[in-house]
Parts: sequence; C-alpha cells; structure tokens
Amino acid sequence: MQRITWECQCHYCQRPIKRGRPTILFATDRPMMMGICHSTCGYGRYQLDPFQMCPPNYLSDKQLSFLMHFVYWLYTLPGGMNPNRELRISVARLLQEYPASMADPMESFRGFLREQYRYHQDRLYEGDLEADYFRFLGNVQEAARKAPVEIEIDFRK
Repeated sequence: MQRITWECQCHYCQRPIKRGRPTILFATDRPMMMGICHSTCGYGRYQLDPFQMCPPNYLSDKQLSFLMHFVYWLYTLPGGMNPNRELRISVARLLQEYPASMADPMESFRGFLREQYRYHQDRLYEGDLEADYFRFLGNVQEAARKAPVEIEIDFRK
C-alpha cells in the first residue's frame, strides 16, 4: 500500500510539501486521485477538484476510496441553475466537515433543509430528496468497495 506523508512532491510545482494544508486533487471525469499539492499551488486551478485537508490529518485507504468515488459521482449530478440541483448541493455539504460529517450524514442533510427553507420557501426538487440523498451515498459506498484505492495519506506529526 502506498503511503503519502510530508515531503511528498507537489503535483504542480514539484517541490516537497513540508507544512501547511495539503490539498488532494481528484479527477472529475473518472474516479481517480490525481495527486497532492500545496494549498497555494492549487488555488484557482479548477480542472481538478481540490479537497483541502483542514487540519492535515490521516485518511485511510477506505476513506480515500470513498472520497475519490464521492467526487466523481458528485460531478455527475446536475448543478448550477439546473432543475434538481438540490441533491448536488445537499450532498456537497458532507465535504465541508469530512470525515466528521460521515458520523451522522442525516444531520448534514437536515442542515441543508434548514438553509433551503430559510432562503427558498419553495422546494424545487422533483422527487424524494431524502431517498435520493441516501441512494447517492449507498452508490458511492458500493463503488468504493468494488474499486478501492491502495493509498493512505498520513500528515500527522
């Protein structure tokens, strides 16, 4: 199993990452981790999806597999001003406090609903948002189990 720690090379500048908040880069068109970069090197480059580790910590191979498939599936959902974008927004909230948000994904979903009703009184989602939310998480979990990645990230010191 490959292990990524401090002193690994930045994806963009090729210098070692020695401190700060490393940013994991995921491909959006396929489930794949592209590399790790300094937070300053990855800023403003949107061809890959950045996931910043705040604070830098440890991600097991299972957590990384889940994130890798999560990002890919997230980009397959409608977003922007498209109809049914609420599913993508509700699921994306899980990344804000990952991995703590995975302890109770329903709390993240309820937080989304509170915000949604506060700012937008009408629900625009066609279908059962809660069922689709958990179906999405189940699909990601199944994909992560079928195609795991053999990399762990350990920035603990």
